[in-house]
Amino acid sequence: MLTAWGYRVKRVLVVDGQPLMRQAIGLVVRSVWPKSQVSEAGSLGEMTAALRVGAPIGLVVLDPALPEVEGLSALVALQKALPGVPVVVFSSRRDGQIVTTSYILGAAGFISKAAMMSEMAEALGRVAAGERVFPAGRAGAQAELLTEAQIAVAVRKRLDDLSATQLRVLINIADGRLNKQVAADMNVTEATIKAHMSAIFRKLKVHNRAQAILAVQPLLGRTAVGAIAA
Repeated sequence: MLTAWGYRVKRVLVVDGQPLMRQAIGLVVRSVWPKSQVSEAGSLGEMTAALRVGAPIGLVVLDPALPEVEGLSALVALQKALPGVPVVVFSSRRDGQIVTTSYILGAAGFISKAAMMSEMAEALGRVAAGERVFPAGRAGAQAELLTEAQIAVAVRKRLDDLSATQLRVLINIADGRLNKQVAADMNVTEATIKAHMSAIFRKLKVHNRAQAILAVQPLLGRTAVGAIAA
């Protein structure tokens, strides 16, 4: 069955803060596509760098709980940078909230880190074949989570109006970084960051930094709250 999927995916990006997990997923990927290239990233910076070099990425396996990121902002960033490329959320969390929100935001699948390697392999193969793979009875099925998921959809629509650079600026600002710090990281002037922020305010229909962060709080999680408090 695995060989029936062929070599549809030539390059897979595995994003996880734990090296052993990245290696484990790499083994799973090669069991499905023996000739595929596996690229690894353990942080947001490494993920960004991996997107800029190498062969086109055909599939991403993402643990959104990166060291400097909370919520599902990494998923949104990947979808913005790689439109049309399936992103599978790979997480140790098994609660309905992350499953439901991942589904509504357009993730291609959700795989628990507690799954057997054979289950992971099957799920990745099905995703590559065009299916969306989520735990049975979880995705979109929990009524108490629908309101939060609907908010996330509304936020996502607003984020779609941002350019990839503007999204990167917003995520950095929501993580509590100052304009000058973001400017240094992106190798631009502070005035450029201020110009990006003005454009972000306009597109999100907000008036200041705190309102912009609140607007994306459903996706960025506790990081956004901390940034506002600071």
